[in-house]
Amino acid sequence: MSDLQNEKTPNDGAPPARPQSAASQPVVSAPAGTRPSWRATPELDLYENERELSVVLNVPGASPESIDVRVVERELYVRAEQAVAAGYPDVARGAYERRVELPTEVDAGSAAAELRDGVLEVRLQKKASARRVKIPVNAN
Repeated sequence: MSDLQNEKTPNDGAPPARPQSAASQPVVSAPAGTRPSWRATPELDLYENERELSVVLNVPGASPESIDVRVVERELYVRAEQAVAAGYPDVARGAYERRVELPTEVDAGSAAAELRDGVLEVRLQKKASARRVKIPVNAN
């Protein structure tokens, strides 16, 4: 028998519960109806061209007012909460949270975000110093 199987909790003698993934851990410590009851880490797609980065995330049920998008140096932070469904106060709401390190420096002042049909797209212009520039070679 392994050490894990022999490990018992002081309360009931049963083995410890398996840990949940971060994406499915419930949010605790808040009364029902005041905060989301679950938290998810949405998958994202990152697209890059010579001038900008585009980050696309699925955040179904989130309203534009509930979305917080921030850029700090080379890190993008997105947090969103699902809106309370009218007439269904007992239905669980969720929150989405994601941090991602960006592959290059961006101009945070030029960032723009658009929410369409539950899909959030964040567009970030690269800093001029981070753009690839082709240098012409002259012959003597």
